[in-house]
Parts: sequence; C-alpha cells; structure tokens
Amino acid sequence: MEKLASEGGKSIRRKKFPEFHAIVDDREIKAVTKVLRSKTWRRGPVVEQYEHDLEKHFGVKHALALSDGTAALHVAMAALGLGPRDDVVTTPYTFLASASVALYQNAIPRFADIDSKSYNLDPEQAEKAITSCTKGIVVVHLAGHPADMDPLCEIAQKHGLWVIEDTAQASGALYKSKYAGTIATIGTFSTVDGKIMSTGEGGFCLTNDDELARKMGSIHNFYRAHATSNIHQFYGIGYNYRMTEFQAAIGREQLKKLSRMVETRRRNADYLTNHLQHIEGIIPPSEAPYAKHAFYYYALRIDTKALGVTREEFEKALTAEGIPISAGRSTPLLTKTELFNKKIGYGTTRYPFSLYEGLEYSSQVFPVAEAVDREVFWLTDALPILTRDDLDDIVAAIEKVSSTFLARSRGRH
Repeated sequence: MEKLASEGGKSIRRKKFPEFHAIVDDREIKAVTKVLRSKTWRRGPVVEQYEHDLEKHFGVKHALALSDGTAALHVAMAALGLGPRDDVVTTPYTFLASASVALYQNAIPRFADIDSKSYNLDPEQAEKAITSCTKGIVVVHLAGHPADMDPLCEIAQKHGLWVIEDTAQASGALYKSKYAGTIATIGTFSTVDGKIMSTGEGGFCLTNDDELARKMGSIHNFYRAHATSNIHQFYGIGYNYRMTEFQAAIGREQLKKLSRMVETRRRNADYLTNHLQHIEGIIPPSEAPYAKHAFYYYALRIDTKALGVTREEFEKALTAEGIPISAGRSTPLLTKTELFNKKIGYGTTRYPFSLYEGLEYSSQVFPVAEAVDREVFWLTDALPILTRDDLDDIVAAIEKVSSTFLARSRGRH
C-alpha cells in the first residue's frame, strides 16, 4: 500500500491547489468604474436598481440591500420586534451570527438539534425547544442545502411565531421549486467575499410583507422614514447598515451569474459524489428530494469508527496529500464557544443572559449535532473554479487516505 505523504510518502497532488476567488470579469470592473466616475458613492440609484433586480430574480415584493449579512439578520429581528426576555430557536451547528444577532436585541437564542442528513434544524427538535418566551425560529440553510421549510413553517404558525431564513450559504438553492430565502417571513442573505455571489462585504433581506419592508428600510438607515427627504426625523433605535453604490454595482453583475455559478458548483459536486460514494468510510453530502443544493461547501463526512481515526487526523493526512481543507473546515457547536459557554454579556455583565434564570448552554446535549461536529468537514469551497484534474486529485487523495486508515483499523481488530 502506498505510503501516506504525512508519513514521508509522495503526495498525490504535486502542484499548488486552487484557492477560491470570486467569479469576476470586465463587467464588474466597468460597473465599479462607472460608480467611481459618477461621484455618488453612498446609497443611491445603483443600490435601488440592485434591489429591483433582486426582487425580480427571486420573485418577491421587497428587497433591501445592506452592508453585510449580519446586518441583514439584525435588521430582520429588529423589524420583527424582538426584544428583552424574548428568545429565538435556532441550530447550534452554524456560524456565530445566526444566533448571536439575537443578543443585539437583548434576546437570546435557544438551540435545537439538527437533521442527520442535511445538517439543518430538525423540525421536531425545534418544536421541543420553544418556550413561552419564543418569538421566532431562525432557520439556517447550511452549506447550500435548504432546510425542510414546510414543517418548520407549520410549527411556527401553530405557535404564533415568525420565521427568518438565514440564506447566507444558500443563494440560488431551491426548496420545492422556490428559492431558499423566499419562503418564510423574511429571508436574509450574505454576499461577503467567499459566498456564492460576492460584493466584498454585503447582504440583503427579502420579504413579501409591506410593513416589514418599510420598517427594515427605516431601521437600516438610523430609523429614518424610508424613501423620504426628511433626514432629521428618527422614529426609533436604528443603525447605519447602508450598502454603497460600489457594492451594488458588483452585486448587479454577480446576480446575473448566480444561476450559472450554482450550476457549476452542482456539476463539480456531482462529479465528486459519483466517485466518492463507493469508497468505504466516506459519506458524501446528500440532497433531499425537496432540495436543489447550491453547494456553498462540499461537506464531507467520514466514518471515524470504521477508519479508526479522528476527523482531525484524517484532515491532516489529506492536507499532506496536497488537498487543503477549507479555512472554515467545520463549525464547532456554538454551545462550546466562550460567548455561550460562559454567557459573556455586555460590558462586565452577563446581560442579557442574566434575564433568563436557569439557562446553561454548557450542559446542553445535541447528539446529532455533536456526531456531525466530530465527523464532518468542509472539503472545499473552491468548487466553481476546479478543473477535472483538480477533482480527480481530490478523489485519489481521499481514496488513498481512507484505504490506508481502513486497512490499519481492520488490522488492529
């Protein structure tokens, strides 16, 4: 058996592996140059046109362009009236912002376990997490795979809750022929560099609710009345989350490419899955019948028991073979972070956690999420720029590493 590169053998990949970069061309450059020459750089006509483009593309009544995806989540929660002594139900297996934004409104997140195949919020577990303080559910479409929205929306309706779709990782994904982010009360998106469509920093909200659209439009601009010349009247606590004309100019061009970029990701992901699904100990990402996966990341799972190694040991061996693991290779459970484990609040206090007696994140157990956390890593975020040779090197390296560990594991038994 060929010696692993991590143990002194020759690596599968001899040349530098591609690093992900935004898919841009002269159209983005010309659009930004046009804004630069216009001398109107803050929110203006280009941002407004970008919002109209988003409305048309996603088939919704209202779009609001924002400075970033975290701002989109915050504006949505603020417009929905989240406040002190409220909570939201969400997943512990996600990026921090999906949960921490509730703290901006002096509310808290309550976590529920995830589905073992999609790695998204489990509807049954979400319902169990609802309390008398719960005002809404924040659903994350993780790694590009849409969550199962119908049962989650039914649960929300049953309990009188709103639903926010955190679609930061799933621009262009479909749930039963509908775009992820267009199904619930509000959909929030991120277009930070590295996302499926990129504006450097940036994000947006989508909704079909006229009143929520009006509120979000005001809140993101210091709570001024939206679309008015009265810039010195403020109607509540607002923020400066405006998008610039530069971001919007890039966003307009990126939006035109979105469907094509998703199809490229899907094509390369399908190639990987077709070649990896027969390798023992390797579990490629699945796609539910209701979903069209956007493959923001290719989330690979390994059978650590069968292979006899930890996820970290497998990653180390694969990296030595010349296949780098994405920087965001996995997302540790939020309950294990300092913020929630120690309930670190504002200033030197534990506020707003101190409003909730008996709340202890550190003692919470999520069997499925914990198993996923031990076994799943983001194999690559460079899917849209990989060649067939790159994909073949990935397959060869995984096959080499897994077969070596499998043989050793069997030898020990």
